[in-house]
Amino acid sequence: MTRVPGASRRALGVVAVVLIAGGCASTSGLDIGYPAASANRAMLGSVAPLRIGISPVVDRRLDAVRIGSAAKGGADIVTSRPVPEIVHDALATEIGKNGHAVVTTDADAILAAEVDEFWLDIVPGYPEIQYVGKVAIALAVVNAHTGERLLARRYFGIRRQQAGPDAPDAAREVMDTALARTIHDLATDRELVAALAGLGGGASAPKSARQ
Repeated sequence: MTRVPGASRRALGVVAVVLIAGGCASTSGLDIGYPAASANRAMLGSVAPLRIGISPVVDRRLDAVRIGSAAKGGADIVTSRPVPEIVHDALATEIGKNGHAVVTTDADAILAAEVDEFWLDIVPGYPEIQYVGKVAIALAVVNAHTGERLLARRYFGIRRQQAGPDAPDAAREVMDTALARTIHDLATDRELVAALAGLGGGASAPKSARQ
């Protein structure tokens, strides 16, 4: 059996990363999302049904054009839809799954979200490549009737995965999971539940959330 020197193995890993990232950075980009099938009713669903508006999501990333790049000199990695749209749709999906209505008028509460981070690191290796996806969202909750700011929180999700060069969907799957973990972090936040609990005319947070 012929052994491949360490330097050659690393070189092969870099080549694989460049090829994969080149596919990711096509005109279509990565189709990242949070499908309804992935959403489960969580603590947010313990609040009586509310009418919730979502303000246009603000992109606060330093680099709002791409979500990552391959190894040094590799192609940029982009998404098929704007990142704020991806986050907005994920929030809407989670709100609906937990029994609330997403509305544009006559809301009980307004969610104002900002994207702080939406990034994919690809670390070359051999035989596998390391993918690290990170998503961070800052969220403010406002009483739509009074304009009072009820809560300001930051939610974060990360996903690490190793995959071979023959796994073209690895990058998308890693970012899908990082986004899902961020949204789950939001939906299970007791402070968020407590902030929303009094807005629905009888809604109440679980006892554990009020302690």
